[in-house]
Amino acid sequence: MEPNTPRPAEQQVIAQAGQLAEVLRLSSEWADTCVKQAQLKGFLLKTIHGRRLTVGKIQESARRPVALGVFGASQCGKSYLVSEMVKGGAATLEVFVNAAGGPEQKRDFLEEINPAGGRESTAVVTRFTRRPYVRIPGCAAVIRLLKRVDVIKILINGFLFECQSEFAPSAEDLQKLRYSFRGVQRSRGGDAFALTEEEVWDLQDYVKRHFRSPFLKMLEDINYWGILNDEVRHLPGEYQVSYLEWLWGKFTRLTDLYRQLAQALAGIGGEFVGISEEALVPRQQSIIDVQRLATLMQSGNRKCPIVLADGRRVDLDASILCALTCELILRVPPGPAAGLLDEMDVLDFPGARARAQVYDNHRLVADAAALPEVFLRGKVACLFDRFSDDRDITALVLCQEGGPQEAKSLPYMINKWVDWSTGAEPADRRGKPVLLFHVFTKFDMDLVRKKGEDPNVRWESRLATNFADFFGRAGEWPLQWDDAQAFRNCFWVRNPNVQQTVFGKDRDGKEFVRDEQQLAEIKAQYLAHPLVKRHFADPGTAWDRAAAPGQAGIPWLIERIRAAVAPDAKARQLADNLRQMLAELKTNLRPYFVGDDTVKNRAAAEERANRLLDALGGVMPTHFSLPLLLDRDRFCLSEKTVAMLYDAIVNPMSDEDESGAGDAAAAPEPPKQPAFRPDIFKRPGAAAAPAAASGTSAPAGTGSGGQAPATPKGPLAQPLTRGEQFARSVFSRWQEQMVALSGDAETHRLTGLPPEWFAEVTQELLKGAARLQVFQAIGAASNVALTSPGAGKFMPQRASATAAQLNRFVTGLGRPAPEKPLPQGVLKASLTAEAYPGLPIYLHWIDGFVQLCKDNAAGGQEVDERSNALLAKILGAGENG
Repeated sequence: MEPNTPRPAEQQVIAQAGQLAEVLRLSSEWADTCVKQAQLKGFLLKTIHGRRLTVGKIQESARRPVALGVFGASQCGKSYLVSEMVKGGAATLEVFVNAAGGPEQKRDFLEEINPAGGRESTAVVTRFTRRPYVRIPGCAAVIRLLKRVDVIKILINGFLFECQSEFAPSAEDLQKLRYSFRGVQRSRGGDAFALTEEEVWDLQDYVKRHFRSPFLKMLEDINYWGILNDEVRHLPGEYQVSYLEWLWGKFTRLTDLYRQLAQALAGIGGEFVGISEEALVPRQQSIIDVQRLATLMQSGNRKCPIVLADGRRVDLDASILCALTCELILRVPPGPAAGLLDEMDVLDFPGARARAQVYDNHRLVADAAALPEVFLRGKVACLFDRFSDDRDITALVLCQEGGPQEAKSLPYMINKWVDWSTGAEPADRRGKPVLLFHVFTKFDMDLVRKKGEDPNVRWESRLATNFADFFGRAGEWPLQWDDAQAFRNCFWVRNPNVQQTVFGKDRDGKEFVRDEQQLAEIKAQYLAHPLVKRHFADPGTAWDRAAAPGQAGIPWLIERIRAAVAPDAKARQLADNLRQMLAELKTNLRPYFVGDDTVKNRAAAEERANRLLDALGGVMPTHFSLPLLLDRDRFCLSEKTVAMLYDAIVNPMSDEDESGAGDAAAAPEPPKQPAFRPDIFKRPGAAAAPAAASGTSAPAGTGSGGQAPATPKGPLAQPLTRGEQFARSVFSRWQEQMVALSGDAETHRLTGLPPEWFAEVTQELLKGAARLQVFQAIGAASNVALTSPGAGKFMPQRASATAAQLNRFVTGLGRPAPEKPLPQGVLKASLTAEAYPGLPIYLHWIDGFVQLCKDNAAGGQEVDERSNALLAKILGAGENG
């Protein structure tokens, strides 16, 4: 397999990613060797590990060229646009393919390879390129395959959005499944189905970021993910399959499909394979045609020859190859003049589909078309998610036709791409190149005058209902791209090859306007409309380049793309991501640098606490953030979750004790008005105006402390008691929940607080719990019950007591609850701005948090020179660029 040679800017990002990977390795070494409390160590290692996985994705992405994605709803006119952009000045869109063992030859992509139009046609991402980032000797075309974890994601996506299920995950059923695994030997490796720790992490991260599902919430409540990572992951793969199928409702057909696809991937053994023209032509049998999926799980299918990275040639079922293809890489010959493809690759995504939960388990078995449909729709959604998560879409052309918008999940997919590529907040997007190009396709339909129509309706329907309102469900970017203006990078495109009402063609094939006066009137209405002025940077040019004879809008779109997408645009995006990750890492680790002046340490800790509380006070009047955070599943644990952890200790899978160890997010809401007077939430002594929630950057320097040095190695540790094992499991689950808060966009939206706020506050809570020995107390209190005969009967009692003990720490921060005098006389309801009923609890908590941070700092008075030396290297990384 021949790799592509990265360009200088790409090489610089690869080197930058390598440097951050080394910083993260040092961070892991520091956490593993210098952090005293085992619970806090686990939290830090897990956080660092997640960043290392992201850095790995960025490093791989930097080896692939700048790419322009083209995406939109199915049948929105995207295919014509892609072909015109890719072919440039050439007469037709040609690509290189070859017969098995034969020389390269050109094929007309639209006429010979691409499925005929008029229906949902493709199930893969097609990359058109002049600089392939990978080559397989002897093959002009290359396929990038899905990973095993991608198949699981597709099945989850398909199940959640396409299927009806009566399966309700319960703690009792999960216990029975775990019991069935008792005595099973651990996997020895080489298993086609066995998941790695990285795959489990990736899968859990994907589910938490992309889905808001009651079904997945039930799984989380019974500690499904914890058992998967701690226990099931180590079992032979076939046992893992019986556990994983809970993620798709235990639908047997989906489980059988997973087995078949996972087995095929294991047999291939690599991510890239070469293909010959037999896989692509004739187009009626092409593997990119969704019709290939219709024969999934059937025998007698056509075989396609593929070439593996090591040169071996094997035959693979065409339906399996179609299902497993993530990306088809096609090289386009040079055109008569420099064009778009000379500067960037073009990624043609399959169109987003309407989603409807219409398939139950019975229909999946009885209806032959059901299984391919569920898989297809899940795959289309996951493909865009994967390329977005992998930072492979540098710029995006978003296509949208008029009329009802059926692909309801599309706004959320686009909003997530905007977040990572340009910035999640308007202030983050200020001054950056706009790399999202919104294209209103089938523009000729908007130029037809309908009898009795209000002239304003066509533009309000297109620009408000179909665009700003529709995409505004998931984010504010259509109306507030930055803090100065709405999104204004919109374009019109039409296809002059379809029958036109407004335009005609003479005998020579040249366009003319059928009714110039009517078109001029429509243009005047268009130019005068306020929505047009809001969303088009140059409304006149946008019209002239799409609504004049011989002008269809595509050359104008290409000009703007080439002007906006610089050759190093992807490198800059990835470099920004890396710098942000490094800054977040430093913010997380800076408090652990222990100075030798205890007074300064406590003062720095108090300053940090005040800054965080100012941010909280700033959003309390509108978001009531603290009550949301003190609720279960954020800062607190539920009894149900604790009960599952208790049962895992009472009934371990192994006979030996383990003593060594959601789419749719809600739509954004208009700015909230304070329900209570803002100044009542100010901490005592705060400045007149509380700091904004976004202003939570760490103070310069490394003067704050809070971590005791590592203890020297002594005699071998005694085996953990069952109570200690239980306490460790509770802390691990709580820690996992806290780690997730920093990446939970829904929690950030509900509370009005940024990710870095959660990263800092959760660390202080974890440090405080470790310092106050909350979990040692839980272990001691639980050990008697866990070592008693019939320990299981004590599960409700211990789950309730343990959850209460932990949650009492979270809500009181180690201090007794404030006494509230009983009311005298008749109670009176008050609606005044000062009458927030939870104010005493709020003031008690923020006062306790300041003291918690100061006490955490005071808990690390001893200076560990090795710890400080490692932290100095980490905190000094990147200072010279």
